[in-house]
Amino acid sequence: MAEKKFAGVKGTVENEAVSADFEAAQSFDKIYVGRLGVYYRDGFKTRYIAFEEMERAFLRVQEVRGRMCCGQAFFAYFRLILVCGGREYDAGMSENEQLMRAALDAVAKNAPRVAIGVD
Repeated sequence: MAEKKFAGVKGTVENEAVSADFEAAQSFDKIYVGRLGVYYRDGFKTRYIAFEEMERAFLRVQEVRGRMCCGQAFFAYFRLILVCGGREYDAGMSENEQLMRAALDAVAKNAPRVAIGVD
């Protein structure tokens, strides 16, 4: 297996253990939760947020009102937010609430010291 480069919070991460964890990580659409951290695509990079650097993880709900010719419709988008060093990282967005809650539950299971939810 070739070593993969990841964009971490404190710079580039090139590590065999992290590469192996990425390959074995549980997939939630475009978010991957492994035993060492959370992985997601950000442009042309694959980001890696280590659980040891993470302070908090929560879901942010963004509701949008769409106006159409025949009325209005409301859409909800769910974002997985990871907080490291007081900075928020948006790991991904989905319309599937159950999928994003499952990703948050996987973070809670693999990183019991990380606070889940907002204050």
